[in-house]
Amino acid sequence: MKERLDYMDRARGILIILMVIGHIWQSGFIFDTIYAFHMPAFFVISGMLMQHTRASEKPFGQLLKGKILSYGIPFLWIELLGVLTDILRHGVTLNVKGYLFNTLTFNFNDPNLWFLADLFLIEILVAGMVKLVKKPAVICGIAAVLFFARYVLPTQLLYVGTVSSVLKYLPLFLAGFYGHMYWKKVHAFVAVLCGGVVLGCVLLGSQIQAAGIFWDHLAYMLSGCCGTYVVLCMSQGIMPSALNRVMAYAGKNTIIIYGTHHICYAVLALLLGVTNFADTPLGVGMIILAGVMMLEIPTIYIINRWLPFLTGKRRK
Repeated sequence: MKERLDYMDRARGILIILMVIGHIWQSGFIFDTIYAFHMPAFFVISGMLMQHTRASEKPFGQLLKGKILSYGIPFLWIELLGVLTDILRHGVTLNVKGYLFNTLTFNFNDPNLWFLADLFLIEILVAGMVKLVKKPAVICGIAAVLFFARYVLPTQLLYVGTVSSVLKYLPLFLAGFYGHMYWKKVHAFVAVLCGGVVLGCVLLGSQIQAAGIFWDHLAYMLSGCCGTYVVLCMSQGIMPSALNRVMAYAGKNTIIIYGTHHICYAVLALLLGVTNFADTPLGVGMIILAGVMMLEIPTIYIINRWLPFLTGKRRK
């Protein structure tokens, strides 16, 4: 049981570091490759973790209360840091009411918070369906119908809160939740083939997009699942032991890195005079990446040592 948790920590560590890299270089082949799979992979692995912890078996009221605390507290301080980051990069562009309005309308001041909001809603939705519907095939069928409903529902409805992205990522979460036993049995040869599929989707991206949004979304799901397989393979012993430890450490502190990396690289970018992350020079980007990682080490220590409640955990 411990080994399974270890490799999922390493997988999350790989993904969170890829996320930081993707936020530093916001265009080009590296960016396109990372964004072809890393967010779907987060949802698949989150589904695996929910199955592992058997959270869905708890009484629904107890589960809801726990999720509100574990997601709500990080949500508040990450959104506050989002405001500070926006001020650092662009100056004061809104008054207090404006920033609050962004939060209440899900137009988050920290643009990354959509993921935390989606994950909270999806976990509650899945737990509710497990309690009420029970049958996995029916639940997966409902998720498929909801996914395809995105193409016929009014646009105004889809962009209320995070409705569109919840319907988009729900099938991926369920792929991890119900398919967890298959994801952990990885083979290097299959991982190589999956890596080829991801690269193919990236290289053919413009042609796929030209075929229409439906095919673009299906290609995204395919590359997301294939990328997840590659990451899980990497996390299960093919990396050097030192790198395994680094990734496991990052994975155990995903929420802290997720919440603080934006303000770290905003400060470094300000010092280095970087204003456009869509065209970050390689050398400058490497300096920012190294600086963010160095700043994250004391940040992780301080939060875990003195402020663990910020991660939704109780102090030991």
